[in-house]
Amino acid sequence: MNRTELTGVLVAILCAIIWGSSYVFSAVLSDKIDPVVFAIIRYGLASLGLLVVFAFSKKKIWLNLKDAPIMAVSGIIAQAVFFYTSLLALRYISASEVGVINGMIPIFTLLVSIVVFRKIPTAIQTVGVALSFIGAYCIASDPGNKFSGINIGHAYMVIGVMGFVISTFINKRLGDRYDGLSSMMYQFMFATAALVMVMFAQGTDFSQAAIIFDNGYYLFCALALGFLCSGAAYVMYFYSLQAAGVERANMVQNLIPLSAYVLSIFMLGESVTLQKSMGILLVIVSLFIFNMTKEQVMGFFRREPKLPMPS
Repeated sequence: MNRTELTGVLVAILCAIIWGSSYVFSAVLSDKIDPVVFAIIRYGLASLGLLVVFAFSKKKIWLNLKDAPIMAVSGIIAQAVFFYTSLLALRYISASEVGVINGMIPIFTLLVSIVVFRKIPTAIQTVGVALSFIGAYCIASDPGNKFSGINIGHAYMVIGVMGFVISTFINKRLGDRYDGLSSMMYQFMFATAALVMVMFAQGTDFSQAAIIFDNGYYLFCALALGFLCSGAAYVMYFYSLQAAGVERANMVQNLIPLSAYVLSIFMLGESVTLQKSMGILLVIVSLFIFNMTKEQVMGFFRREPKLPMPS
């Protein structure tokens, strides 16, 4: 691995930590502000941040009007709906659980492919899926949770994740015409616009957003969600894809559940239990197994020990 690839991997690790922290930052304000208003703050700031990056980028890809409807649908279901359901879920489940379910997006993507495209999973993927759900169940049924067992919070997260998964199939149709930065900026803008319309339709008072100025911690969480987790993290992710390669960069993102769990302990005071820790470990291992090829698995077991150097 050369220096550029190593830098790309380190950036991808930092990106995974940042994305894992987003659920912790969300939990801080989820019960203090209306979910729609909170989502507007996050994606409004994210749109502004990416717009600044877009303005200074050498290559600008402008949105074609014929692509606007499908770009809007992708942005709404992958960002607005996903974050809104995450906020609702945080009322019933912990931030670490939200992070784990989000980390299982590759698993849910495969399940959708089985139903829609009749894609038969490999034996390795089947093992990964089984381990991930066993781990998720261990986490959900942990006695230390606010609400032990499967509840409506998990259902909210599954709805949000499924929307995100559907958007990935939509984005494949746009991938040959837009780069990652441009695509995310337009989707954030559409998500923000849709949320503003929902706010007016509900008659929600946006002035409650002023609560983020009540103390520095609230303001920090709001700014971190908007500029860091939704803006800078995507720029970092796209860089890591180029520097480290798609396989390495995406493999590192499997650490998101671990990041969410550890940060929830230190920032939210979540309890550390053996059952939840084992569940987190199972999910992380399952994600790595899920992304391995048959050749990689066989190569791991056939690895020969190094012979000692002759004296």
